[in-house]
Amino acid sequence: GKPFPAEPTNMDYIFYRLYRMYEKHGDPPCLSAVIHLCYSLGISLGIAYFAIKEWYDLQHKEAWFLEGLYGLYFMLVPLCLFILYCSIRYRKRKIPALKKKYQGCVRNKLITDWMIFCIPVYIAVIGFLIFYKMGVA
Repeated sequence: GKPFPAEPTNMDYIFYRLYRMYEKHGDPPCLSAVIHLCYSLGISLGIAYFAIKEWYDLQHKEAWFLEGLYGLYFMLVPLCLFILYCSIRYRKRKIPALKKKYQGCVRNKLITDWMIFCIPVYIAVIGFLIFYKMGVA
C-alpha cells in the first residue's frame, strides 16, 4: 500500500487503528473507537474552555458565552455533532474500505497501538503545557 494517503484522512486512520485494537481485545470495536475519539475531543474542549476563560480573565472581560448553560453547550454541542458525524462516516460498510486502505500502511509499523491509545494523554499534557506557559498551572 501507499506509505501515506494523499487526502487528509488522519482521523480515518486513527479510527481504523482504534477499531482494530478494540476488535483484537473483543470489545465492540466501532462503539469503543467512537467513545475513545469523543474522550479525546472532550479533553480538547475542556482545555479550550479553560484557556478561553483564562484569556478573558487576563483581559478583565467576562466570557458570557461560557457562563451557566452556555458553558455546558460549549462542551455538549460539539460532542453530539461529533458523535453524529462518526455514526454517519463510520457505518458498517465503511469499515472494510478502511481496513483495505490502511492494512499495509507504513504508519502501522511506525506507530504502535499504545501510541494511538495514549492520544488523550498527549492532549492533556499539551493542555497542561499551555496552562503552564500562560502562568495558570
